[in-house]
Amino acid sequence: MLSQMRVEGTGRRLPFAAAAVAGAAVGHTLLYLVAVPDTQARTAVLAATGHGYWSVAVAAAIVLGLLSLATVAGRHLLTGLGRARSPADPDLGALAGRLALLQSGIFVVQEVLERLAAGAPLSGLVEQRGMLLNGVLVQVLVAFGVAAVLHLLGRAAEAVGRALRRPGTCRARRVPVHWPALPARASRRPGATAAIRAPPLPAC
Repeated sequence: MLSQMRVEGTGRRLPFAAAAVAGAAVGHTLLYLVAVPDTQARTAVLAATGHGYWSVAVAAAIVLGLLSLATVAGRHLLTGLGRARSPADPDLGALAGRLALLQSGIFVVQEVLERLAAGAPLSGLVEQRGMLLNGVLVQVLVAFGVAAVLHLLGRAAEAVGRALRRPGTCRARRVPVHWPALPARASRRPGATAAIRAPPLPAC
């Protein structure tokens, strides 16, 4: 039982973590697109702040995002088909809040490590166009978008599973018949019998 609970908990945490990493990468990219709209200037800023690996990070984020979507859709589809228990997912607001906290933490840690690796001053996070504050705000907005996508995808997959579920067949089963404790009395009406009880119909 405990091992099954650990497996189920891990199965819920992995898609959440993958979605948070993908969302953090999306927010990170959007931040620099908005903060530095010029392509050449943005390339120079990314190179100076330790973002030389960013194309690889975006590719990994895409893979993790697709993995998270596929896992959520598959789990809810099995629930709709009746082959798995309903996942105890948090509601939309709680999911968005958890994603916002995790994505913001990932963004801050990334920026600090990138600048330390590149030898860039950490003061630039605050002084350079409010990069840190704006980055956190973007992560919160992206987190709400990611949570909405996961929530709607789960509901849609579960609805598809219910639509595809085959109706259960009615199996005949024996139903005990309880005879009356008192003997049946003859009815005064001709051709009728009093206290007649029929056995209940089998329930499907």
